[in-house]
Amino acid sequence: MTEWPTEWTETEGRFGDGPVVVFTWRNEPGWPVEYVSPNIERLFEYSPKELYEADPSYAEIVHEDDLDRVIEEVKKNSEGTTERFHHEPYRIVTRGGDVRWVLDYTRIIREDGEILGYTGYVVDITERKTQIEYVNALNATIRSLHRALIDAESREEIYEDVCAALAGLEWFAGVWIGTTDFDSDEIVPVARSGVQRSYLEEISLSAGGEAPALAARMAFNRLDEGIHTVPDPEGTERWHEAALSRRYRSVLTVPIKHRELRYGALTVYGAETDTFDDRIREILTELGTLVGYAVTAVERRNALHGAGGRELVLEVAIDTNDPLRLLAERLGGTVDVRSVSQRTGGTPLLYCLIHDVDPETVLETAGDVPGIGSIDRLSEAAAPIYLIAPTVDCAVSRAATLGVSFRSMRLAADSCELVVAIRRERNRRQFLEEVRELFGEAELRAERDATPTEGMPWTTLLAETLTDRQQDVLKTAYHAGYFDKKRKRTGSEIAESLGMAQPTFSRHIRAAQRNLLSAIWDCPKDG
Repeated sequence: MTEWPTEWTETEGRFGDGPVVVFTWRNEPGWPVEYVSPNIERLFEYSPKELYEADPSYAEIVHEDDLDRVIEEVKKNSEGTTERFHHEPYRIVTRGGDVRWVLDYTRIIREDGEILGYTGYVVDITERKTQIEYVNALNATIRSLHRALIDAESREEIYEDVCAALAGLEWFAGVWIGTTDFDSDEIVPVARSGVQRSYLEEISLSAGGEAPALAARMAFNRLDEGIHTVPDPEGTERWHEAALSRRYRSVLTVPIKHRELRYGALTVYGAETDTFDDRIREILTELGTLVGYAVTAVERRNALHGAGGRELVLEVAIDTNDPLRLLAERLGGTVDVRSVSQRTGGTPLLYCLIHDVDPETVLETAGDVPGIGSIDRLSEAAAPIYLIAPTVDCAVSRAATLGVSFRSMRLAADSCELVVAIRRERNRRQFLEEVRELFGEAELRAERDATPTEGMPWTTLLAETLTDRQQDVLKTAYHAGYFDKKRKRTGSEIAESLGMAQPTFSRHIRAAQRNLLSAIWDCPKDG
């Protein structure tokens, strides 16, 4: 499968219940679908399998009266160096024959000037098609999210951009974002637009206050759904008067979170009492999840690319039924996870070392551990590398939520050591609270400079040169002996373990090799 940006392909959990379907299309006649999020079946009644088999192709589900225009928009925007574009609303015909109106926000994927395909969000706007103002608001919001996901350089920039984008809509009177401070049990404002500082000083931001603000209740009660209320002129709590005096007629607070990790809360004030109907609440709740994902992504990117990072050694608690902990317990040793990649569809693949245990014993024992879908021995070395594919959530996949550069995780029957790298500027206390949010218990055991070795900075080179998918494919091929003089596994076998077709595997290998060699030999020399 062609490599697509992580922000497109890791969105299933965020959009599963919403109106947004994520697509990747090949640059071929009819735009065959290479990836579609599972909620396609709920929204448009086609199964992912049908679209993968081009039965029908994407072009065949576009309404015949709109198809020529959509084709022309794709053709026009594919010329030159355009990276992103959006279609005017068009219609999709569902499997049952119903017609749904959609907005389509597309990004062009190019490699060496060649268009490999397209990836984007398709948003079902049928229920609101007649409300042009709503469509424009949704359009602006999606664009704002896109920029936050792709272009932001810090979590502060994400927060500021989101507040500014929402406050610019005529329906909203003000917006602010607060993050949790577990030491003081307060929600701390970090960005605002249209909200006066004096207002935030008037309301109670403490979880233990007499009438805590919605944001404090949201953050410290770990609520998954948004809280909506309308200030009452007769209300006795101080916030009612404070809100109405500033013409805030309604208020909605939604969590900012990524998977199990909660960063804080987004609060939006409405200019009217009916500003937040069910649909708007849904969109803003999705926005909170997208903001959480964007924060995680930017922290991880900064950890990978930032100079002078710090490496942290943490002792974390894990579930007794974690599959790798169970494996370590049954083997009477440790499982050392050294690297993580993703199968097509987002399932993690774990590259592990298991010392001082006979490989046959490892394979036989792992086969009986609940939650381990498969295990392969990738090398014949004295300390072989094992490729483990878990089928349930585990501590390693949870660590990816932290927005870090993963170094290793060593699991034993009664302990779990996690080693990660973070950017030097990242707030340690806040980071430890985020780790505890995910694992329940966590202690910092050691901290050291993540100093690059002399010579070529290989980690940075790989991160800047190869896509995540290319790195996954190249890493798996290497460990599986694909490049050995006597090839231990075929491309077809490796492709199957990664959940992709053999031609897609070969395309990734060639692209990774070309990009890496180009970065080494085509870069300008110093001086």
